[in-house]
Amino acid sequence: MGRVTPHPYRPSWARTVAGVGSVRILVGATVIGETPRVAIAEGEVALLISTSALPTARPERRRCAAFLVSESGRTHTLPPGRFLMVVAFPAAALEGVGLPRGARLPVDGASALFWPFFAFAWTVAMETAPQTGLSMYFTERLLQEMLTGVIVASIRVQDGLPGHQPYVAAMSMITAQAGDPMLTPSSIAEELNLSLRTLQRHFSAQNTTIEARIRSVRVEQAVRLLEDRVYDSLSVERIAQACGFSNGSSLARAFASEGRLSPTVVRESSRYRTVAVGERERRQPGSSSLAATAG
Repeated sequence: MGRVTPHPYRPSWARTVAGVGSVRILVGATVIGETPRVAIAEGEVALLISTSALPTARPERRRCAAFLVSESGRTHTLPPGRFLMVVAFPAAALEGVGLPRGARLPVDGASALFWPFFAFAWTVAMETAPQTGLSMYFTERLLQEMLTGVIVASIRVQDGLPGHQPYVAAMSMITAQAGDPMLTPSSIAEELNLSLRTLQRHFSAQNTTIEARIRSVRVEQAVRLLEDRVYDSLSVERIAQACGFSNGSSLARAFASEGRLSPTVVRESSRYRTVAVGERERRQPGSSSLAATAG
């Protein structure tokens, strides 16, 4: 059984800090006389949210300010507000979305997904009941997909940002919906109100194809699941289906097309590395096991 786990870093304003796979959520309230700040780790991006009311409040009472920060490895100040939330996740999850490097992007709190996402993330952070590896996976996936949708909607309404470009807009859809087996070049073109041929030309200008980018994003998602010990209970077949493939064989073919080892080898190699690192740490001078031997 898995669990929404506490995270070791806790700023003074955060009452709850939880980890869900690769996503960490900090929830709290403003401390009088203190400016709320949060440190974003290398390789992370984070959504900073400040609100006047809890997510369960009536719509007319909801006021919020939200920003996405992509400059990692430094401390960021949260907007003023009574209730605070930070959702940090791997920058790789937004690959292809078109987020400007180092940006502090205002997030559209009026978008259809924002408050449902905020309420769901708040509930997840407060959850204490154990989860299976499968439920943990779907919770992490839903958080990332909802968050990607919120961010994509915000990018598209910002003047001067590349969200209106067909290639970037299509990559936003692929990143957010790669796990959907119904995602196809035709469905993407239809969603963007473009002809399939026009969209194909935009991808050709980037020296790639729509099918290749869908496959690549799906393979990257599968690799992350195969290498994460949290999801050891998921079979290769189940991971394949969760990432938009019909079965384990189609996943293996996609891995081969991307120049990767087989899914089974990727998982076994990751487990071996984890065991090897643990063994090295155990044998470090001064460890308890060596100290006991010396005694």
